[in-house]
Formats: sequence, structure tokens, C-alpha cells
Amino acid sequence: MANLLPIDFSQISTYITLAVILMLSVVLCMLAYRLMNVVPAKWLCDYDEEPDESLFGTRYIFKQSGIYTSALFAIFNLGIFAFFGYSYYTIFFLLISITMLLIAMSDFKYTIIPDQFTIALAVLCVALAITDLFTQQIFIKEWWSIPLGAVCGGGSLMLINLFSIVILKKNGMGFGDVKLMLALGACLGFPMVFSGLLIAVFIAFLYIIFLLIKKIFSKNEVSSYFPFGPFLCIGSLCSLFLVNVINYGLDLYFGLFSLSY
Repeated sequence: MANLLPIDFSQISTYITLAVILMLSVVLCMLAYRLMNVVPAKWLCDYDEEPDESLFGTRYIFKQSGIYTSALFAIFNLGIFAFFGYSYYTIFFLLISITMLLIAMSDFKYTIIPDQFTIALAVLCVALAITDLFTQQIFIKEWWSIPLGAVCGGGSLMLINLFSIVILKKNGMGFGDVKLMLALGACLGFPMVFSGLLIAVFIAFLYIIFLLIKKIFSKNEVSSYFPFGPFLCIGSLCSLFLVNVINYGLDLYFGLFSLSY
């Protein structure tokens, strides 16, 4: 197992880099808000729909919620640097995180994940997976892990949707989520794609609990739409960062079976 790149926090240059990443994160977050205002309106609606008037005006305003988003985005990027240091991993994850932010903003507000964002994320995920395969092998050990991870990721959500259609007589998962998990699965590889899905489901469950509590105590109406795309992104990132911990836990688990024989 390749180790993550160490960071020497005794160097002044490290703190300068942290400050630069902090400021860059805020700028990128503000840029994401600006970008959501200029992307074609057609991107933010289904294929068979025409954009309504709300999509031609100002879509996002950088206000209090934007400040919170910037803070979380900055903390996340500082964590990236703490994990991977001065490496191409940091660059890849910085680009991936800003793309995921655009996906989350779109899914939360417009209940859609534009294909353009998903394609950009897929290119970055595949590039990271291939780079990792031929260098550190932190996430990807074998070449077949990339396509198999993508198929398992997208296929799992398609099976969930099929189950929902048969049992509940309605769609349980948007096809945008399926395409998103195809992209993320390529980066996670097999079998880590399943840990990403499990973490996503767990965090989504916590969010549902929060919504239920908010509905009880809030006078305002709580939206019934539940965006799963942001949680797929968060779960996948957590799985990538915790890859060593997850693999260690799996080794301990399967080690119990070997001791029983």
C-alpha cells in the first residue's frame, strides 16, 4: 500500500501554501456561483423541457449561504493539501472538487445534474485513476478496476431505480445520479466503489434526519425533493481519503475468517 505524501508543517513555505489554497478556494467558490449564472439555461432542465423564465435571470447570489459554502470548500481543499502535499493528486482533487461543487449547486437548486458537468468530472476521474495506476497505486491496483468500478457504480443505482419502479411504481433514482456514479466509480475502482456508495447512503440518511427535525421546528415549508448527487460526491471523496483505513478494516474483517479455520 503506497503511503500518502507527507507534509512538513515546520516549513514556512507550507503555511504560505495553506494561505494561498485558502484564498484560492474562496475565489473558486465565488467563480462557481458566477459560472452558474452564465451556463446555458438549457443545461438546467430536462431534455424534453424548455427553460422557464427563472433560468434566464440571476440564478445564484453570493450571500450568507455562499460564505458557508466557501468556508467548507476551503476546509476541504486544505485537507486535500494535508493528505497529498505538493503533488498532482492535489491538482486533480482541486479540479474535481470545484466540478463537484457545481454539480451540488445544480442538483440542490434545479434538481438536475447537467451532462456537461458529469462529462468534465468523468474526464478528471478517469485521468486521476490512470495516473494513480501507473504511479502510487493508492486507489487503483489493476487496470480492470477502473471500468468495473464505473459499471458497478452506475449499475447499482440502476438496480435501485428498477426496484423502486417495480415495487413503489415510481422512479427512485434519477438517471443523472446514475451517470454521476459511473464517473465516480471509475475513480474509486472496484471494490472501493461500494464503500463510496455506503458512505453516501449513510450521510444522506443523516441529512434526512436533519430535514425531519427541521420540518418539525420550522414554520417554513421544507422541500420534498431529495438531491442524492451531492451525497454521492461526498461519499466518494470520503472513500478516497479513507482508503487506507477502509482497507485495514477489511483486512481485519477477513482475517477473522482465516482464524476460524
